[in-house]
Amino acid sequence: MAQSNHTKNSSDAYDLVNNEAVVDIANYQNPEEKVSSESSAFEQVMSQMNIADRHAFDVQYEKYWQQASEEGELLSVLICEIDFFKDYNDHYGHQGSAFMLLVIGLALKNTCEKFGCYLACYCGDEFAILIKGGDVEAAHEIAESLRVAVEKSRTEHKHSQVSDVVTLSIGISSVYPTSMKVLMKKSVIALQCAKKSGRNQVSGSAELKNKENGLASSAIELEKISAPELSDFDRLMTEMQIPDRRDFNTYFVNAWQEASRDEELLSMVICELDFFDEYAKLHGQQTSEDILLIAACTLKSKSEELECFVARLEAQKFVALVKGGNATKGLKVAEGLRSSIQELAMDHASSPVSDYLTMSLGLSSVFPSDENSMKALMFKADAALSDAKSSGYDQVSVS
Repeated sequence: MAQSNHTKNSSDAYDLVNNEAVVDIANYQNPEEKVSSESSAFEQVMSQMNIADRHAFDVQYEKYWQQASEEGELLSVLICEIDFFKDYNDHYGHQGSAFMLLVIGLALKNTCEKFGCYLACYCGDEFAILIKGGDVEAAHEIAESLRVAVEKSRTEHKHSQVSDVVTLSIGISSVYPTSMKVLMKKSVIALQCAKKSGRNQVSGSAELKNKENGLASSAIELEKISAPELSDFDRLMTEMQIPDRRDFNTYFVNAWQEASRDEELLSMVICELDFFDEYAKLHGQQTSEDILLIAACTLKSKSEELECFVARLEAQKFVALVKGGNATKGLKVAEGLRSSIQELAMDHASSPVSDYLTMSLGLSSVFPSDENSMKALMFKADAALSDAKSSGYDQVSVS
């Protein structure tokens, strides 16, 4: 009888995925019944669906790596996490979570079979997917198809902060095989960026090595850069589409000329993560670089919302340019960037001003003309940043 019930639920879930109807889990809701371990229910349901476990994934990963290396093919790793799974489990209980995992697992399994990908239960509420061959664009299209498949299952999630239904955040990294550990790390960091940028999205990087000239390039980077000139961290910043100082200089010149021609205000915001050197001393280089990357992704995502340009100047220092509007617009952008870092709520035990990571910002605005210079605008914004720090940090100062 138990087997019959399981078969019925699997069939229902499959139909719901295809028909894109909202999955009503009311009959499974039992707040008093909690899963003893988040991963136990997850792994149990995945096993019933013949979805590979972490051990099988590790074996397949090594196999794919060797094959891709021998055949000169691209290898992509996707790390997927169900958004706000703990909140779901706390509210709907064991039965509700098990049914939800069944629906989501089927959606992912069907999509992976369609594209010939390898799907596995990776860790807790995370899935890992391997894609061998193809190109970067194809890998991103598959990732987006997986995300959409989960969203279209229309599985109710009243306690999600991003949607009324269950959604998926995905980190993706693609590479011609060199280091297995590096590729996995990039996928995990990309997942963190997807989550910090609002969840229910795909965030990814791709490192492609040209066999003839040894240049590292990416389908999503701004320009080709010789690999030896970049550290692994700087290269990862580039792959995650975080503009650097060179990109900023180019944008600044163009923005200055356009603002001068159109007689528009140009505002500059220079930002610095507070007491980040102390953070690095406490947590080490690797952790601090991971946090810095997440902060950079967060600022970039916020800049798109605020319609401004953000770049990393150096270390923990960033700069934003705002074209048009008035001084109030620049201040709104600065406060928005500051709040985006504050909302990450990343612990910072070494900060004397907050328990969490914060950022100080300096703002200066000018109407570009022959009487004003680009250098002067940058100097004033930097001076305003110094004022913000001397006034207590975690604030915006205007010059």
